[in-house]
Amino acid sequence: MSGETAAVVRGRVYGTVQLRHTERGTPAARFTVVQVPREYDRARGQWRDGEPVPVICTVTGPLARQVAECLTDAVHVIATGNVALRDNALYLDSAQVGVDLAHHVACIDDTLPAVLAGRAPARAPRAAATPAPPPAHRAAPAHPTTATRPAPVPAAAPETDWWQSAPRTSWDAATAPSRTGR
Repeated sequence: MSGETAAVVRGRVYGTVQLRHTERGTPAARFTVVQVPREYDRARGQWRDGEPVPVICTVTGPLARQVAECLTDAVHVIATGNVALRDNALYLDSAQVGVDLAHHVACIDDTLPAVLAGRAPARAPRAAATPAPPPAHRAAPAHPTTATRPAPVPAAAPETDWWQSAPRTSWDAATAPSRTGR
């Protein structure tokens, strides 16, 4: 359509998401995203919040149901679509809507526990005749004296290429400051 411009809106959902159905049964969701621009105040030498800009977003089809199920008040989102100014209000006919991972942790259906994802829980594996060896990161010490004395930590420079670095064994290891360079 003429007069519409593709745009990306990043902000917080304000209020509740309204889900309705058209006469043909197509789901349609409507919600408001408030975008607060950051402005640099030269007089004070610091950043401050600007005037909030509300954008009314509309989503149709299967995405509308997912938006209605997932989004609540104050959730940070990123929405893309065609923006238009009508009746002194900004409207965004959204093509894509997602949770802003800079502010939230998202779970995908495949990563959710079975009970939360609505699937039947996986059957527990049968007990093996011999016990399985412990995982490498929980292996028993090779010598009893090493269990009482901590191993020295070599002073190595941290790796600069994150992608090529060795995988971490736990979230704590990934977020802790690196002393071993791993």
